[in-house]
Amino acid sequence: MKVHERPGPTVVDPVLSIVIVHFNTLELTQACLDSIPAQTALAHEIFLVDNGSTDGSGHALADAYPGVHLLRLEEGIGYAAANNLAARRAVGRYLLFLNSDTVVQNRALEQVAAFLDEHAQAVIAGCRLLKGDGSMDSACRRSFPTPSNALWKMMGLNRRFPHSRRFAAYDLRYMPAHGRYEVDSLVGAFIMGRRGDLPAAPFDEDYFFYGEDIDLCYMVKQRGGQVWYLGDVTMLHLKGGTTNKREPWVIRHFHSSMAIFYDKHYRRRYPWVMHVAVHVAIRLRMVAFLVANAFKRRPRP
Repeated sequence: MKVHERPGPTVVDPVLSIVIVHFNTLELTQACLDSIPAQTALAHEIFLVDNGSTDGSGHALADAYPGVHLLRLEEGIGYAAANNLAARRAVGRYLLFLNSDTVVQNRALEQVAAFLDEHAQAVIAGCRLLKGDGSMDSACRRSFPTPSNALWKMMGLNRRFPHSRRFAAYDLRYMPAHGRYEVDSLVGAFIMGRRGDLPAAPFDEDYFFYGEDIDLCYMVKQRGGQVWYLGDVTMLHLKGGTTNKREPWVIRHFHSSMAIFYDKHYRRRYPWVMHVAVHVAIRLRMVAFLVANAFKRRPRP
């Protein structure tokens, strides 16, 4: 792995270290970077990881943002590993993992940092993320994907019975969107954590893409820390802007992350019959998505 590093200016005692991973999303990343200084007065440092971009956008961002600490990779190393690369260099009191397709609004960074200041047991916290159409990104507050939670979601019962604590357990549809409460997991588009309570490399690099955010939250809770959702703090998440979810490689990594999480955290809890059922279900779901998207991508005669 070859890294071209262009250090940014030294920030004395930064409150916040912000990590953004970029891949071929020049305009989105520019909007994200431009929104940060306009929305926070906190002393902060920004690490931008160009994760093997192939469109020249890494060089363009280096020229346009000299105040950013740039780490440019010649080849992509996965989302978890790219975040860890920057996290090891961070010195801020808090560490924020921010997707390049987000736009900071409503002084969100200051509000979440203030919450962590006031709640010592809260190791990581996130906010309510709104998609481009104004609807809420349901992934910003979740329960862990136990076999039952995953089953209800795959069957669509979470949508059919949004007020059910059983069927809507995974994405917590029955909980108030604007409230503040402890949850199992946040989404990797916005995770702010107390750096001293996190490992130097917070994400498990077995996850190439998807799943590393849930895994991090699981680790925090296993160690006795709290994960909080702040529904009264909002900002924009142009979800889907960084990846095309219909691409075969994305579908494969998404389902691979399911298997990794299950084997790492749940395999010892259940009998072998459950292991077989889970892995068969994941594989069948992946094949179904690949076949369905292959037909959608075929040109019409």
